[in-house]
Amino acid sequence: MKQEDNWIFALKADELDNGEKKPLLIEGNKVLVLKVGDDFFAMSNKCPHMECPLSKGTLEQYVIKCPCHDWRFDVREGKFLDAEEIRVPIYETKVMEEGVFVNLSMEGAGK
Repeated sequence: MKQEDNWIFALKADELDNGEKKPLLIEGNKVLVLKVGDDFFAMSNKCPHMECPLSKGTLEQYVIKCPCHDWRFDVREGKFLDAEEIRVPIYETKVMEEGVFVNLSMEGAGK
């Protein structure tokens, strides 16, 4: 994977359509990359409840629902919608040269 400073190449921008998600292993971290509209988001692929893979859940607009116990998270901020003090780690993303890059050192930074 190509790296520019702290930015790590995740996937080509045209690999995901609106409403799609893709689980990846980036430098040993289980990361879920999602596309909503024209924006890309990246978050941990583990629900904080029982570490169920969020990639197997459903995505509706900016909300992903965990497949195990229906916990719902906002992909923009990582907030659990029923108790905002619980969060999924999120990572900053950017598109460069038709690729989507993730900054794992920017946990919680959002977009």
